[in-house]
Amino acid sequence: MDQPRTSPFHYDRQVLDCVIGGVSTIDIRMLHIQSEEEAVLFVQAYGYDLSNPDHLEQLWATHRRAVSLIEEQLLEPGEQIPNELRDPEGLGKLTNLLLAASSRAGKDREMQRWACAILRVMHVFVHSRHDLFGAFRDEIQAQILKPLQDAIVADDIAGSMMLAPNAVGGAIHLHKFEIKPFKTTASSVIKLLARPERVALTILDKLGVRLVTRSLYDSFRVVRYLVESNLVSFPHIMPDQSANTLFPLNLFMETMGNLEGERLKGREITQDEIQEALARRLSEAESAQAAQYLEKPNQFSGSEYRFLKFINRKLISVPIGDGEQRRAFRFFYPYEIQVMDQETYARNLMGPMAHDEYKARQRKRARDRVMGESSS
Repeated sequence: MDQPRTSPFHYDRQVLDCVIGGVSTIDIRMLHIQSEEEAVLFVQAYGYDLSNPDHLEQLWATHRRAVSLIEEQLLEPGEQIPNELRDPEGLGKLTNLLLAASSRAGKDREMQRWACAILRVMHVFVHSRHDLFGAFRDEIQAQILKPLQDAIVADDIAGSMMLAPNAVGGAIHLHKFEIKPFKTTASSVIKLLARPERVALTILDKLGVRLVTRSLYDSFRVVRYLVESNLVSFPHIMPDQSANTLFPLNLFMETMGNLEGERLKGREITQDEIQEALARRLSEAESAQAAQYLEKPNQFSGSEYRFLKFINRKLISVPIGDGEQRRAFRFFYPYEIQVMDQETYARNLMGPMAHDEYKARQRKRARDRVMGESSS
């Protein structure tokens, strides 16, 4: 039993877990709000004034969206949110939702579970709604995507796309260039709910592109070209987000060094020979269990998903204000670049890496967290 709040030795373990224990707010079991006055102050500290009609309407709208997402994507057959919590008329005041999430009475425990579920989803919706992308979508897209799109030209003779037509070693022909579909708010919320370490400010792949090359070697050429042409500023890469499950970097550099030695001897090396050299070196390393990739585990996509991936940050500049007050508002915004060869791309579309199965696993984990259940 908790000690009374009047005790100098009373501490809320769940709050301390969130503040200094590394636990996400979404993973605490209940709130400890004992009165409507406490609820009002809690919401005020959160960022909303319940006496402000605009703030109140924003919160009710967030409540509606949270209820809809739970009902449409997370509930299992036969489950239903209690009407006293889902219907604004039944709920009466938003503070009642916080009080219900704090109830300890045995008969109210199920109501408390549902109230916490709604609040968890509302919390993630609030963070998603206030992402910079929502305010400056057009400017962010233009400044990140347009330079990349402009760098790709049509090869009318081959009937394909190519990058770097004048690059050393010849143009890099692309099998595909894809702009990742923008995540809907619901999709972003599901992702945030599924990943304990995520908050809205760390949705790093809301914007991104995928370049699919004709060969493994060309995938590495793409990375080199993006940096050398200043389409990507490598000091802005987020190193902890990079992944390479396509081909071990040390083996690639070793193979390139060997091929450079052959080139300096005057030997002309074909694309097929480069591919063969890479495949041979990888086979040797795998036989000796010496192939080392840079993997960033993702419980939803599985270890079979292969790619080169990095998150770059672009310094975005947006004019704000009028007249003499006009100035540039500048901020970094992250975007993802994936690169892979077409054979790998085809494999990634099959089996446990398939998009629908990925989403199903993500949704299952989101449901477990929203409902306060342990993930199986």
